[in-house]
Amino acid sequence: MESGPSFWLIVLTLGVVILGAAMAYGLYRNRQRSRAEKALTEAATHAEYEREDRDSS
Repeated sequence: MESGPSFWLIVLTLGVVILGAAMAYGLYRNRQRSRAEKALTEAATHAEYEREDRDSS
């Protein structure tokens, strides 16, 4: 059985569709967060960066 260029076209198209769906899902989930949740995430990120800077010094 010979797999020609049509096989790779289908595989690449499916990959693009799956990647696009994953990105859309991520954006959808991110937009549902409240301001308090976003602030909590920012504070935790800032604290993690400070910890990494402190540990690397």
